[in-house]
Order: sequence, then C-alpha cells, then structure tokens
Amino acid sequence: MDRDQVIGVVGASARAAVHSLLRAGYKAWAVDLFCDRDLAMVAPCAVCPLEDYPDALPELAKQFPPGPVMYTGGLENHPQVVAELAASCELWGNSPAVLERVRDPYRLFPILAEVGFRVPAIVPHELPCPTTGRWLRKPIRSGGGLGIRFATSGEPASPDHIFQEFIEGVPMSAVYVGTTLLDVSEQLVGESWLHAPPFLYCGSIGPVEIPPGVLGSQIRACQGIALPGLGNLDFILHNGQAVPVELNPRYSASIEVLEHAIGCSFVTHQLDPAQRADCCVVGKAIYYAPHDINFPASGPWDADLATPFDPWRLPAFADIPAAGSVISAGQPVITLLVSGSSPTQCQERLQSRAQELDQLLAERTP
Repeated sequence: MDRDQVIGVVGASARAAVHSLLRAGYKAWAVDLFCDRDLAMVAPCAVCPLEDYPDALPELAKQFPPGPVMYTGGLENHPQVVAELAASCELWGNSPAVLERVRDPYRLFPILAEVGFRVPAIVPHELPCPTTGRWLRKPIRSGGGLGIRFATSGEPASPDHIFQEFIEGVPMSAVYVGTTLLDVSEQLVGESWLHAPPFLYCGSIGPVEIPPGVLGSQIRACQGIALPGLGNLDFILHNGQAVPVELNPRYSASIEVLEHAIGCSFVTHQLDPAQRADCCVVGKAIYYAPHDINFPASGPWDADLATPFDPWRLPAFADIPAAGSVISAGQPVITLLVSGSSPTQCQERLQSRAQELDQLLAERTP
C-alpha cells in the first residue's frame, strides 16, 4: 500500500476512521455530520448538513484531492451513495452489490445458518408480529440500533421494518479481515448512564474473551458473503453460542478500541493475531445529551486538544464539539475513552467519567 496516498473518509462520523488511517501512516480528509475539533486538527474536513445526508456526500467529497475513499457506519444502508462514490474514485470498501446482499436479513440469515450459526427468526414481510414470544421491530435500513424497539403482539407489518426474534444475552462485535477473526469486543447498548435510548449503540469494550470455537470456523466459512477487507459481525452471546444480528462490511466503531488495546493497525490488513504483544483492555462510550446542551468553551477535554497529536496516544475525550454548539437532548455529545486491566474496570471508569459530565453539563442549557 502506498502510504503517500491521501485517503478520504465519508460517513456519519469520520474521526475514528481518520485516526486509524493516521495510525497506519496515511494522510486523510473527511466529510461527516460533525467535523469535530479533534478531527479538524488532524485532517481537512467538511460538514454534510443533516438534511442533505447522505446524498450530498459524493459532491462534497469532490472538493478534496482525488484518491481512494472509504466509508464508515451508516452508508452500508445507502448503496446508491456508495455507487456514486465508486464512480469517481477508488473505493476502499465493499461494492454496492455486496451491501445489498449482506444488509438484507432475508438473504443474509439463511447464508449464516448454512455455515453453522444459529440465527434469529424473522417474520415474512407481509405478516404481522406473532402473538407469542418476544420480537423486535427493526428498520430494514438500521444502523447502530437506531429505531429498534420491542414489537407489540399482533402489530401490523410495515414495508420499512422487519419483526425479528429477540435474543437474550450479551451484545458483542467480532472484527474480521477477509476470513480471519481479529478480535472481539463487548458492546454497550442502550445504557441509561450514557442517556442512550434502548437498543442504541453507545460504546465498546475490548478485547474480551469468548468461549473457544464460538466464532472461528464460522468466520472462515463466511467467505463469499462479503469481499475481503475489514468488517464486523454483531452478535449476541447466548448460552455459549454466537447468534448474529448484523453483518457490517466496513470500518466499525469498535476498531479503534482494539487498535489501541492491541497496538496494531487494522486498516493495513496485514495482521498476525498470534504474534501480537500482550494488550490492555480499552473502552469507549458515547455520551448522549440528557437535555438540550450548550457545549462549554472549556472542560476536561482541553488537555486532549492542547496535547500534540499522536495517533497512538489514547485520548480521554474524542469527537469534541465546537464551543457553543447546541446539542439537542438524545443526540451524541462526546466520546469517552479509558484503558484498564479488565472489561469491568473499563466500564467502571467510563461510568465515573459519565457522572462527571452529568455534573458539568447540568446547567449548560441553551
């Protein structure tokens, strides 16, 4: 790979992927919804207005130097936008055809079942929610758990949603490259201490141990579902089994956690998990606004903004908004990052940091 290339990153939030590219030795630019301060410090970036997202991304990307472009979370649900990007630049990621295949649970789940996974039951499009069992009402074009809720018994079908069996267990995410499992993190989902709605992704802690043999053979058997490259399989660890709920064939939010923990760059695709050094555990948490917030001009994140950038230094805060930004209740505010000796210790430290933010932001209403 040519490290002199400048790689573009587009998506809802680009900061983590840009930092990963910098750890791999690349330069980068970005277009996303925020253009946060710690992103703008290290890469040219532009904001895509929410009302124009994601359709405006390809046009906004044209203001930057030509070269490869990779996409982050959310764009897997918009293959037409990915196709437009691919028409004018080299695409670092899976093609629109692959996205159409893996983001359709009616096509994906039977394939996963064939290679040995237990998969959640899903109700045929035109049928209402069953009257027995526990079911989720899930947007077909879902992302990060947004819009998922429990379905009501007998609820009528919707053309934009599916009814999917609710699986009790621990939400996790496995990062892979090609057919090689790299590592696993535990997901924080719908955490009240982060003011996140139910089912919404709000962080990752990893790496974590899972029972031997839970994923290895199935990941290798998934060859052909998605093209070689970085991706992640979201699953529920249920009674010692991995029950997949989504396959995301692109850079995922948990990658920066694992990169910092292990000390390896994942975007190079040149990893040998057997030869990596001993690692710590790293956790990240997305703090959501408990009420409308006017973001302070200064705070504990000032140290991260003042410290010379090192892509391998784990910041305490990331995705730092501009001073004075008005952030509506329920929207993401800032990302917290910690390290520790165990997943439990990381979660305790994240919770403590979130409580400090609660106190700091209690009076910061617009």
